[in-house]
Amino acid sequence: RMGGEEGIAQFMDRVYDLIQVDNRIKSWFSGKNYQAIKEGQRVYLTELLGGPKIYKGKDLVEIHKGMGLSDYEFDCFLANCEKAMSGLGVEDETIDEAIVSMEPVRNALMDRAQGLAAHAKMVDGQSILDRFGGEMNVESVVEMMYSGCLGDPRVRFYFEVNKDKIQGIKHKMTQLMVGAFGGPVTYDDSKMRQIHYNMNITDYHFDAVLENFWCASELMEMSNPVITDAVDVLGKVRQMVTAGCTVRLEIARKKSESQGTDGLYECLGAATGLQTFIDKLYETMAKDEMIKHYFTGSKMEAIKKSQGSYLAVMFGAPIQYEGRPLDRIHSVMSISDFEFDSFLSCCGTALRAVGADSQNVDECVVLLETARRDVLINRRPHDVKKTQEAASAKSVYERLGGEMGVTNMVETMYNQALEDSRIRSFFEKNKAKVTTIKKKMTQYIGGVFGGPVTYDANDLRPMHYGMNISDYHFDAILDIIRGVLKESGSKPKDITDALLLLQPVRADVTTGFTVRQEMARKNVEKGKDQMFKRLGGSEGITTLMDQFFNIGTTDVRIKEFLLKDKDRIKAGMTVYIVEMLGGPKAYKGKELGELHQNLGVNDYHFDAFLADFGRALLGAGHQDALIDEVMVSLEPVRADVLGRSRDAADTSVMKDGKPLLERYGGDMNLETVVESMYDKLVEDPRVRFHFEKAKAKQRQIRRKMYQYLSGAFGGPVQYDVKQMRPAHYNMNITDYHFDVVSELFQRASKENGVEAEAMMDAAVVVAKVRADVTTGCVVRMELAKKKNAQDGMDQLFQRLGGLDGVMAMIDRLYECVERDKRINMFFEGAKLQTLKRQQTDYIIATLGGPADYRGRTLEEIHLVLQMNDYHLDCFMQNMARALRDVGAEQDAVDEATVVLEQLRKKILFHHYKNNK
Repeated sequence: RMGGEEGIAQFMDRVYDLIQVDNRIKSWFSGKNYQAIKEGQRVYLTELLGGPKIYKGKDLVEIHKGMGLSDYEFDCFLANCEKAMSGLGVEDETIDEAIVSMEPVRNALMDRAQGLAAHAKMVDGQSILDRFGGEMNVESVVEMMYSGCLGDPRVRFYFEVNKDKIQGIKHKMTQLMVGAFGGPVTYDDSKMRQIHYNMNITDYHFDAVLENFWCASELMEMSNPVITDAVDVLGKVRQMVTAGCTVRLEIARKKSESQGTDGLYECLGAATGLQTFIDKLYETMAKDEMIKHYFTGSKMEAIKKSQGSYLAVMFGAPIQYEGRPLDRIHSVMSISDFEFDSFLSCCGTALRAVGADSQNVDECVVLLETARRDVLINRRPHDVKKTQEAASAKSVYERLGGEMGVTNMVETMYNQALEDSRIRSFFEKNKAKVTTIKKKMTQYIGGVFGGPVTYDANDLRPMHYGMNISDYHFDAILDIIRGVLKESGSKPKDITDALLLLQPVRADVTTGFTVRQEMARKNVEKGKDQMFKRLGGSEGITTLMDQFFNIGTTDVRIKEFLLKDKDRIKAGMTVYIVEMLGGPKAYKGKELGELHQNLGVNDYHFDAFLADFGRALLGAGHQDALIDEVMVSLEPVRADVLGRSRDAADTSVMKDGKPLLERYGGDMNLETVVESMYDKLVEDPRVRFHFEKAKAKQRQIRRKMYQYLSGAFGGPVQYDVKQMRPAHYNMNITDYHFDVVSELFQRASKENGVEAEAMMDAAVVVAKVRADVTTGCVVRMELAKKKNAQDGMDQLFQRLGGLDGVMAMIDRLYECVERDKRINMFFEGAKLQTLKRQQTDYIIATLGGPADYRGRTLEEIHLVLQMNDYHLDCFMQNMARALRDVGAEQDAVDEATVVLEQLRKKILFHHYKNNK
């Protein structure tokens, strides 16, 4: 179109005729070999504009280095080029394409080129390849970079190809880099422009790939200077990779701006042609594995009609789009650049399938590209380093030494547990039982750490439910594991990661005890007189003590304490326990601390006492509930018997004579840590619901958090810990939420300069209030779960008012959510009635009613939605409010909440998967 080599020669003659009379730039050529410069430029532009590859001159950067050319002068040169082509009769579109093709040369002339020759990056006689450590290291960087690009939504579209092609691409990328870095040239880069010309690869994409290269090099521990040089050199291929997209889309943009979209509308076949395109587009998307899940379901016809209308207007149709704004529609959707690029690709395929030529396709792509920002309204900054670390990271299982490492850890932990008075009683078994327990623990923990899953986790809760394992005991186990891993030489991060993986196990291990203890405590609070009567009064307890001594004096764990002066001890214990369990106040003996002062009694012995007393109660035929009440009543005696103050300060608070508060930097730094933590809490969707309050309420919560921590860390006590449980009892705060708060507290501490050892001690202190914060929710949910299991779901459905009651609740629920600005964007639009109808069927069926739901799974429905824990928490709050508003009792509300809460993992399946 430029007339080939002869036409370009004429063009250059005309350009230089114009330059000679252009006072703005002619001085740059005075005193120089004018003809040689013109000839060199002719050869260069011949190659640049699609002619033979015959340019053998120097790199443009080297030629123009130090000349001080400005954008103004380059613009003047381009203006002369445009004038010359116009004078020679070249068509406007070709002129535009030629000017756009020359534009990337600007950076080289301005001495700001992105990309330098490898020989310009020699350091002490070493090439970039030498400083990179050779070809094998380049290959490793390419491997890691490619994995990063597959996880980077900005460029994933271009790298997610058939597996048989991936190795070929990696090989070519390695060849290119090795040659560019000063090694043997085995890849012909002259092919790059042609290969990439019809791809829509922009500078945005190229920069994203370079960022992935940089991070991969850093993870391979390359120095910053060599990475910088490598990135500079790779910049040389930018123009070859992006030129096609730049030229095609810039021409299409100029055409749209100058001529409007009316002509495009007609070229696409007007209304009939556009409808054919929309039909073909939806047919294409339905087959596209990358985005087809966005275009399925009963609401599809409504979506297709609305989207067809929007695209018709965008492409020049003389109609009005009457749907919701694009950003509002997509505000609830989880869409990344990857999905949008896939959509653009489907549009291009559909347009070509209905006969659109390449220029019209490019125009449509330019117009569609303008919608990217509104469609990707929820686009989050991509953390390249985190993605690559995750892609290349080893599991905790591997980092701790695999099967052998976990086996050794469990073996050592078990042996230490047998010596630890806090938990010895749970691990002291016969040899055969010990071997079985160790094997199961190794299997389970190995799976938790990322190794083979050979233990059924569903067995964990029922196996531990009847044991009296509390948070105190669970924390003791974690403490031992921490010590074992530290002694084995594990890295601090590996230890922290291992303990974080074990935290979610807590609920399965401790829930049984938590529920029984809390129910017993509530019964005891009503008055011990009833418990005393049910035990048979003084006579019944005396008989019980006889049974206990029969058991205890044969128990090797505690018999030495009971046999020294059996009758006197038995008489004194009987009087004391009668009084403790609600009988007459007749005990006149010494304080328990004084009595046990030099006996060497520890937790192990006290646990044995409780276990034997429980056996005596069971042998006397008492019910489980009464036994639990007795155990709850006896537990506070532990501190007195062991010589501990019931409000004793935590030993982990002091270290080398310094309280934890001082090691945290004092009150002011602790207050800063709390402020920082709270800022994170209100941003984190996992717990945002519980902390997003009015400003005055937030200030109050922050102050109480600081006051509690200050006292707990060894400072003045400003907060009464006894308020903790009643304050949190009716909140739905689980171990999951508590772990998130602990995690964010640790993160805030680290950011504010707190040392690692102080942070670990702080974690131990904070863990002691876990039960106070979570017990209310654990107990209510567990009791509701039990009731549902005993009565059956049909009974729950009836307690909710049957079909009429649940329908009334759903109507009320929709009134609430449509007014709730936190989540109402999920409940609007043309598909609202369809959504309500399907959700009604699902909820009725879930709550035990007569509904036959036949829609998609919850995972499929919520796959494309930008929904997280915060949104679901808000929805559940509205659900509970709707239930109460239509007259449901609190017990029924709890039971319904338990049933619906079990759906969380399905609803948020993809959210959890994408945010690991």
